[in-house]
Amino acid sequence: MGIAFAGIIISWIAPGFTGKYTKHHPIIFSHLLERLTALIIVIFGETIVGIADYFTATSFSIQSILIFTTVAALFFTYIIEFDHLINEHQRHETGNLMIYLHYFILFGLSLITVVMKFIDDAEAHPRFAVTCMYLGFALFYIGLTIR
Repeated sequence: MGIAFAGIIISWIAPGFTGKYTKHHPIIFSHLLERLTALIIVIFGETIVGIADYFTATSFSIQSILIFTTVAALFFTYIIEFDHLINEHQRHETGNLMIYLHYFILFGLSLITVVMKFIDDAEAHPRFAVTCMYLGFALFYIGLTIR
């Protein structure tokens, strides 16, 4: 477990040390953006799978529609920001900022996904669930705002 934890920490910190190298050998910004967007779309897919329990014949309700609308709104907000409003053809960009802000988006979406799985659970404390939901939204929108 210690090796896995060290690998995760190194992978989070390592891009910060590549700025000097990438200034001399610039990345293709549009390719980096495409890869990061693909990762986030996969996470949105996991979120959709996570909320599937709300769409059965016995559990379908207005809450199901609101949960789906929330996930769809997050997805469209992300796509508008990173597919339509960002300049893909930036020159002399290291891409480090883009990598690090996607950590906020990734962790925010993951937290929202987990909360949506147990928000209806009787054993989950409602205040904890709502706090985690707001924290997930905050992380997601911090990542979008930093852009």
